[in-house]
Amino acid sequence: MAPDDSQTMARLLLRPSETCNFSAQVVCTGPNGVQENRVLAIIVNTQGGVEESCVFIIKKQGQMASTLQTVLPIYFDFRISVAQTKAVDKEEKLSMQDSKIDFTLKLFCDQTEITVHIDDLEILQGLLGELRRSHFIAQDVNFYAGGSSHRWVQYYTTADNIKGKEASATPDVTAEEFIAKTSNPLALYFLQPEENQPNDPLAPPRLDISSVKEAWIEKEMRAREASFTDHQFMHAFVGTWNVNGRNATEKLDVWLNVASETKPDIYVLCFQELDLSAEAYIVLDGSKEEEWTRAISESLGSGYQKVASKQLIGLLIIMFASTEHAQYVKEVSTQSAGCGIMGMLGNKGGVSIRIKYKDSYLCFVGSHLAADTSQIERRNQDYQEICRRTLFSSASTYDITKSPASNAALAATNKLASIFESDHTIWAGDLNYRIALPEEHVKNLLKTNEYDALLKHDQLVAQRTLLKAFSEFEEGPIDFAPTYKYDVGTSMWDSSEKRRVPSYTDRILWWSQNPSKDSVDQIYYRSHMEHMISDHKPVSAFFKLKVKTLLRDKQAEVHQAIVKELDKYENECMPDATISTSNIVFDDVRYLEPKKTSITIKNTGRFPAQFRFKPKLQDERFAKPWIWVNPPMGLVMPGEKAQIYITVMVDNESASVLNTGREQMEDILIMHLEYGKDFFISVSGSYIRTCFGNSLEWLSGLDRPVRLWSPADDEDDREDDDSSTLYDQYNVLGTKSSMGSIRDRDSQDMKQLKAVRSLDSLSGSSSSVELNMDKESKNKALKNTRSAEKLAPKKRPVRQLSLPKDLWRIVDFIYKHGLLVDNLFLLSGDRPTMTYIRECLDTGEEFDLSRLLDKNNSTSTESSSQPSTSTTDASGNKNKYKKKANKKNASLKDTDGDGLGTDHDGEDVKRLSAGLAGATLSPRGSSTDLKPQIARPVSILNGIPPKAATFGLGENRGIHSMAEVLLRFLESLKEPVVPTEMYYRALEVANHQQAAYGLLDLMPPVNVNVFVYVTSFLRELILTGGSGGSGNTSGSQGTTMDSGRAGSIYNGNDAASITGRGKRDDEEHRTAKLASVFGSVMLRPPPGAERLSEVEALKRKEFLMQFLQEPAEEDGLGGAFGGGAGGNGAQGSQHGTGGGSVSGASYSSSASLLPKSESEQP
Repeated sequence: MAPDDSQTMARLLLRPSETCNFSAQVVCTGPNGVQENRVLAIIVNTQGGVEESCVFIIKKQGQMASTLQTVLPIYFDFRISVAQTKAVDKEEKLSMQDSKIDFTLKLFCDQTEITVHIDDLEILQGLLGELRRSHFIAQDVNFYAGGSSHRWVQYYTTADNIKGKEASATPDVTAEEFIAKTSNPLALYFLQPEENQPNDPLAPPRLDISSVKEAWIEKEMRAREASFTDHQFMHAFVGTWNVNGRNATEKLDVWLNVASETKPDIYVLCFQELDLSAEAYIVLDGSKEEEWTRAISESLGSGYQKVASKQLIGLLIIMFASTEHAQYVKEVSTQSAGCGIMGMLGNKGGVSIRIKYKDSYLCFVGSHLAADTSQIERRNQDYQEICRRTLFSSASTYDITKSPASNAALAATNKLASIFESDHTIWAGDLNYRIALPEEHVKNLLKTNEYDALLKHDQLVAQRTLLKAFSEFEEGPIDFAPTYKYDVGTSMWDSSEKRRVPSYTDRILWWSQNPSKDSVDQIYYRSHMEHMISDHKPVSAFFKLKVKTLLRDKQAEVHQAIVKELDKYENECMPDATISTSNIVFDDVRYLEPKKTSITIKNTGRFPAQFRFKPKLQDERFAKPWIWVNPPMGLVMPGEKAQIYITVMVDNESASVLNTGREQMEDILIMHLEYGKDFFISVSGSYIRTCFGNSLEWLSGLDRPVRLWSPADDEDDREDDDSSTLYDQYNVLGTKSSMGSIRDRDSQDMKQLKAVRSLDSLSGSSSSVELNMDKESKNKALKNTRSAEKLAPKKRPVRQLSLPKDLWRIVDFIYKHGLLVDNLFLLSGDRPTMTYIRECLDTGEEFDLSRLLDKNNSTSTESSSQPSTSTTDASGNKNKYKKKANKKNASLKDTDGDGLGTDHDGEDVKRLSAGLAGATLSPRGSSTDLKPQIARPVSILNGIPPKAATFGLGENRGIHSMAEVLLRFLESLKEPVVPTEMYYRALEVANHQQAAYGLLDLMPPVNVNVFVYVTSFLRELILTGGSGGSGNTSGSQGTTMDSGRAGSIYNGNDAASITGRGKRDDEEHRTAKLASVFGSVMLRPPPGAERLSEVEALKRKEFLMQFLQEPAEEDGLGGAFGGGAGGNGAQGSQHGTGGGSVSGASYSSSASLLPKSESEQP
C-alpha cells in the first residue's frame, strides 16, 4: 500500500475537526497469530488550542472502506519500545542486514498496548519522530486518562465500547480477496465508489462501466473463438537485406528459394540502404524499387504477383502473393515513419504493409534503426517511435469480439489501427544491435561456431530482457553466423581500418494476438552466405500462420449469449440490505457526556454491500457537529451483519446553537448503498442546556439560570420591548461599567423592584432581598408599577449584565474558600465534583458547601448560610425558584460602617457590585518558566500518576474542582475572552504594556469586563498566596489567614519564610504559572491556524503577564493605574474610586475587586 493510500484510509474515518499527521502501513499479529496488514495513523485534534493526539489502527476493507480497530490516546504516561524482530547471527552478514530493516514497535498508554511490525527504516524514523513530538506535548500540558482532554475520541467508538451490543462484524474477506475469488467480471467496477469523494484527491481513477464490459466481452469472445471460426493455415516467406546501395546485379534464387514441397502463399521482402545518394533525400527516385521488383519477379516466376510496396528513401518493403491465394488478400494499406536525421528523415525508420487475409489481419514491418555499437538507447527510441507513429486506415475493420451491428458502426468511423491490432505481426530489418564483445573474442568463438556464447552478449537479447525494446516479440533460435560486417564481394570479415565486430544486425521477429503454440510456426530461420554484393548477408524466415474464416451467424449467437451472461452478473452486483432501525432517540443529552448506540446492517444480497453516509443537499458534512458515525463508510459481505455505532456528544463546537435554541437536537442521516438505495435514519434527543459553550454576550444577557430560560423568553422580550437600550458604555446594563449594580432608566420605584428581581437571579439564592427598603416601600413600588402597567403597553427591558453570572459564582466561591489553598489551578479536579458544579450553575442551585469543602463549616465564618434549592424538569424547562426566607443571616456592615439590613442574597449582590468594579493591575518582572500548562498536577513532577493526585485532594477536592471548572468555562466560550480576530495582534504587543492596555479598547465591552474581572482576580490570588501569617490581613478584606494554611499556591512554602527578594521571586513564579494556565484558555488561535509554536505559546503567556504584574513606572503607566494593592487597607476600602482610567475602561483597587467574604469585619 502506498503512503497516499494509508492517508486515504485514515481520512475516510475522520470528522472535519481531526487531521492525520502521519500514516504508514504496518503489520499486526491477530488473535489467531496470523500477521495482517494494517494502517497506523497519528490523528490530531486542535480544537482545545493545543494538539491532542491519538494512535489509530485501521483495517482496510475496500477501495473506500475501512474499519477502526484500536484507539490509543497519547497521554503523559505514553511509552515506546523498539526492538529488532529477527534474531541476529553475527557470523552471517545477511542476517545482520535483515535485522536492520525489520523492527517490532510496542506502544503503551493507560494500560493499553499495541504491537506492530515495520520493515522500512525511513517510515520507522518518521513515526518515532511524530510520536515523540506528540508525547512531549502530552507531558508538557499533562494529558492523562480521565482528564478533560481527548474528549473527541469518544466519537470514534470501537466494538468494545458498547456493552451488550453485538460485536462489529469485520469481514474476514477484503474487497480485493473477494475480487480474486469471484467469477463476476463486474466486481471490480461495483466495488469502487459511485463517485470519488471531493475531499480525496488521491483516489484512484474511476473505472468506466462500458470499458469494463467491452473488455470482458472481448476476452470471452476470444476464448470462444473456436466455436464461430473455421481455422486454416497459410505460409509466408519474410526476408530482409541491407544492400548497401548496390544494384540487383545477381539472381535472388538462393535467397527466395524454399526447399520445401509447400510454397509460400505470400512473399514479404524488406530492403535497407536501397539508395545512398544525397539526391534520395530530396527527390524520391523509383528506379531502384523498379530494379529490385524486376529481380524478385524473375526469381519467383509467373506464379506470383505484386500486391503492394512502400519506399522511404533507402527503405523498401514489397509484398508478392501467389495467384492462387491473391483472392484472399484484401484491405491492403501501407505506411511509413521516418526516424533518421532530426528524428524525421527516412534514412532510418520503418515501412509497413497491412492486409486482411481471409478474416485475419497480417502486418509486416521493415525497419532500419540507428547505427553504431553505443547507440542502444537511440535504437530503442526508434523502435518506440515506429510503433507509435505507424497507424493504418481501414475502411472495413472487423472485430470478432463485437456484434455485427457494432462492427458496422466501427467501419463507419474509419478507425486507425496500430501494428498490434492484427492477428499476426512480423518485423524484419537491419536493427543494428551488436555483439558487446571485443572483435578478437568474437572471431575466436566463431571459429568453433559457438553462436549461443555470442548471443549471451547480444544487445537485442539484452534489451528484450529489460523490456526496453521488442519485448512483445518472439524470435526463433539462431544457428547461423553473424550477418555483418563483410568485405564486399567476399565472405570475409571486415578488414578495413574500423574492423567492425561481427554482429547479428539483421533480424526477423514475430508477434501474435493469440499466443497458442499452433498460432505461429517458424519453419526455418537462416542467412544466405552466397550473396556477396553487400557488406550484409540476407536473412529469411519461413512461417506457417494460423488464419481464420468467421462464421458470422454463429458469431452473432455467441456474442448475444455473452451479453446475456453479463446482464446476469450485473444484476448480482446490485446491493440489497436491511437495517435494524431507522429512528434513534437519545434521552437527556448533556454537555460533554457522550451517549452511544448502534444499528445493525445486514447484507441480504449476493454481492458485497458498500455503504457510506452522504451529506444532504447544500451540506458539506453528512451529520451535524454533535453526532458522528463509526464507521462512516464500510463493506458488508453477503449474508453477514455489521454494527454501525452512533455517538452523540455536545462539545464546544455545537453547544452554542443548542443552548440558545437556534437549533434542536434533530438530524436525518442518509446512509447510501453504493449503486443501491438510500436509508434515512432519524436521530433526535432531548438536550439539557448548560452555561458552557456559549458566547459571553449571550451569557451576559441571561438574568436567570440557563435551565430556566427558553427561546420563547427572548421572543417575548423582543415583542414586548420597543424602547429599552441594551448597551450603554457607562451603564452596568452595558459592559464597560465600573459599577456592579443593576440599573435602568425608569422611576426610582421601578429601579428598586428590578434590583430585587435581578439580584435574586445573580446570587443564585432563593432568599428575599432587602436593599434598604422596608416592606411598605416595596409594596408601594409594586403597586405603582402595576398601575403603570395597566395604563401603558407592557414593556420588559432586556437585561444585559456586565459579565456572566455563572462566571461570577465560580470566582466568588474560589475567592471566599480557595485563595489560601496550595497548588490552585495546578491540581486537576474531581470529575464527579465538576459535574455537580456544572449542574448547580445550570440550574441556579446553591453550592452544597458540605460536599464541596468536605466539612461542615467553610473556611470563612459563612456557616450560617443555608443552601436553597431550585428545580428543573428533565427537559430543562423553566421552573420557578422555591424561595425560603433565611432568618439566620447575620447583619453585616459595608466598608463605610453603614449597616446593611440584608440577608445572604443581598450580600452576594453587594459582592457582585464590588466585583464588577475595576482593578489595579500591578505588573512585576517576568518568569523564567516559558512552557504553557493547563491544570498540571504538581505531583506529576514527583512521579505520582495524575489519577493518584486527585485522591490526595482531601478537603480541597471541591476547591480544585471549582478551579478547573473556571478553566473549562473559559475554554468552552464560543469566542475566547480575547477575540480570535485580535489573537495575533495580542501576540504582537506581548512585550508592550501600554499597547496591550490599549488593545482592550478594541475588544467588545463584555469581553473587556470579563478580561479585567479574571485578571484582577488572578492578581489578588498572586498577592494573597504570598502574604504573611496568622493575624495579618490582605488589603481591606480583613480575612484572617490561618498560618497553617497560608503559603505559596505553587510550592507550598510557609508564607513567613518568603521575605524580601524571595517573596518577589515567588510572586513572579506564580505569575508566570498563572499566565501560562490562563493564557491558553483566554487567547486561542483562529480555527484552522497552524500548529502552536513554542514562541507563540511564550508570547501568549507574556501578553497576560502584563496584566498580572505591577505597572511599569514608564510612559505614565504607574500613575494611570494608581497605587499597588494588597496590604493597603485604606485604599482597598474604596469601591469605585482610587483607580485610574486606561483605554476608556475604569479600574479600581484590586482589593475591592471581588466580593467580601461574609466573615469580614468592619
